Amino acid sequence: MKQIFSLMLIIMLGVFLFASDKNNNIHPSELSFAQLEQDTLTVTDEDVELEIAEEQDQDTLVTDENEWEEDREWDEEEHGMTLWDFLSKMSDSYKEEYYNSLKDEKDKEKKSKKKRGYFRFGAGGWDVYTLPLQVDGINNELIRIGLKGFDDNMFLSGGGGWGYVGNSIRLGGLGANGFVVSSGKPEVEGANAKEIKLSLGFGGFTIEKAFHPFNNSEFYIGTMIGGGNAILNIVKWSGPVKWREIWDNGYSFSSDTSFTNFNDYQTKIESDFFTLLPTIGFRYNIFRWCAVGINIGYMYCKVDQDGWEMEGKRVYGVPDIDFSNVIYRFNVYFGG
Repeated sequence: MKQIFSLMLIIMLGVFLFASDKNNNIHPSELSFAQLEQDTLTVTDEDVELEIAEEQDQDTLVTDENEWEEDREWDEEEHGMTLWDFLSKMSDSYKEEYYNSLKDEKDKEKKSKKKRGYFRFGAGGWDVYTLPLQVDGINNELIRIGLKGFDDNMFLSGGGGWGYVGNSIRLGGLGANGFVVSSGKPEVEGANAKEIKLSLGFGGFTIEKAFHPFNNSEFYIGTMIGGGNAILNIVKWSGPVKWREIWDNGYSFSSDTSFTNFNDYQTKIESDFFTLLPTIGFRYNIFRWCAVGINIGYMYCKVDQDGWEMEGKRVYGVPDIDFSNVIYRFNVYFGG
């Protein structure tokens, strides 16, 4: 009886172990509805959100795989694997950090490329200036001899150039010159024509500070320190003159003993002055190598009354003549 009872226990134990192993390997489709419902209820909302986030991150990484390999200089032979395989072996935190660093680097490169539209080394070109004139001391004399006063503005042209020395500071130089003319002939038979020409030139050393807040453009402030020269040519002439008339009527032996009057002559007086020209301007690059700009400044160039000379000899009693005024400039520069 005991043997039979022991045999029954052994058979029951074997059946129990076999049933347990079968339940562990059962396919989900063979589970009952109650079991599925119970297992589903154990999954929290946080688990679902985490699973969705992980899938989105994985999709993002897969999408960026080709872009990474194109942008990065990755030597597969040197590392023994592709860049993507290398990233796949990283931990999630390190992979995210590496990905963010790549994005930051690419953003910096894009910003740098966008800001490469302006000059970075040096440039030079052509300048046109407009200088308002207030020279009453000269205009009063013109009116007195029957001529009109000078125009209200003098146009000057010239050129300049500069190069960067660091920290957006650049050194260079510029220069320009221009003139205005007043001429006429009294309505009297036999009267001589008169022509008065005022010429002005300046130039000097420049220092500027540039700012580049926008793409392909710049703002800058600076100053020019140098000097200038003013020349006043006063000409009186009887009309168009032939080559032979100049020598025969003015300088031949016959003219020395005759009463021939040679009335064509000119007087030239001039003066030098110190120039200071603080400016502020804007420049826009049409192309990488070509830019146009506008500039406004104040040109200080007061002329010393005792500084006027004629043929190296001082002229006394010259009225106060001051060319200092606001000056406007348009320029076209080329560089790199």
